[in-house]
Amino acid sequence: MRELFPVVLLAACASSTVQPQPGSRGPRADEHLSAADQHSEQAERMSRWPDRHATQTEIDTGSWYRRWDTVADQLRLARIHRSQAAQLQAEYEEACGARPYAEVSVSPLQRYGTGGEPTEHGARVFLAPDSGTPDQLLAAMRCHRAWMMLGRTNMDSCPLDLAGIHVDVHGDVKAVTVDITIDDPKLVPELQRRAAHDLEAAAQVLRK
Repeated sequence: MRELFPVVLLAACASSTVQPQPGSRGPRADEHLSAADQHSEQAERMSRWPDRHATQTEIDTGSWYRRWDTVADQLRLARIHRSQAAQLQAEYEEACGARPYAEVSVSPLQRYGTGGEPTEHGARVFLAPDSGTPDQLLAAMRCHRAWMMLGRTNMDSCPLDLAGIHVDVHGDVKAVTVDITIDDPKLVPELQRRAAHDLEAAAQVLRK
């Protein structure tokens, strides 16, 4: 039974993985880095365990023993998590460039929202005309969405942080309209709740 311990340990680690919530876009960059550190530490601990080689008796009798290299598995998982964190960082830099933190950390829906309504497949949000052109607004939303993937924020109720959304922007000199829909019909109420949350935040800013 002693030889099975590493296998049982890995199975226990795998079973403790937290399942993502519906609508989740997956772990943030800081969560990937934390997981990478944990796998690296586990690999370092495992490398100190006593190894066992084939004895003369095993050689003479034809029996055999092999060990699963769990250290290599842990190091591979650490590399994967660091690579995923680096990818999220690269996506943020591509989407945001040199935009200041004060800009990227606030959703354009909160900064410019003036009203909204639910739709069959999501929500419609009305923005002030000074929110920019459709291209500028879409770029700002992409940047904010990428920023949220760097680490845990207070944006858990942001509609732009849901997986599987589609955003369409159109407007004129009087107002800008943002239509947000989502692939999963079960997540439509959650999208609508988050849109209402952002509009309430926008109203609080206007009242100040």
